[in-house]
Amino acid sequence: AVVSTQSTGKEAKREHGTGLEFFKTVATILSAAIGGIACLAVAGVLLAIPVVQLYYGVNKKDECEIDKWIPLYLIVSGACGVAAIVLQVLSCMCNGEDGESKCPMLTHIQSLLNAFNGVWFICGNVWGYRVFSTVVYDDATSEFYCDKTAYLLAFWCITAAYIMLGALCVIGLLVCICAICFS
Repeated sequence: AVVSTQSTGKEAKREHGTGLEFFKTVATILSAAIGGIACLAVAGVLLAIPVVQLYYGVNKKDECEIDKWIPLYLIVSGACGVAAIVLQVLSCMCNGEDGESKCPMLTHIQSLLNAFNGVWFICGNVWGYRVFSTVVYDDATSEFYCDKTAYLLAFWCITAAYIMLGALCVIGLLVCICAICFS
């Protein structure tokens, strides 16, 4: 990446000289490079949640008597989250100069994965919220037992999705109100 950026900088200097156009071109190149790094950093942070879901789902898959689907929800949700992030990064890498995707099949795969994630999220709601008031964390022999970390991870991942959805709705409403007031 450094060699590529250096050679692109040399090309910009040849093409645009040493004036203002050269510095604009270099700034554009650097912002694209930094944008790519920032995109990877954000993807890395977002990758943490599905990896944790996958880890706890796999390690606690036999420790949830109240509903065996809760650890499975974590496993599938985590695997799909990892896949979605990887596909998004690949999709960004496949965009051409004009911003159009050179890999249209990725868009179709992402759409199918998103549809599956939506259905799986609804299933997770049913499994997680249905047992909320009866789950037991401290008696592994109880039929209502579920590992505390696994259950609460599933519960709070689902709940956090609703919190974010609510926040986005409030922000959207505020933007609409501001647009109406200041137009």
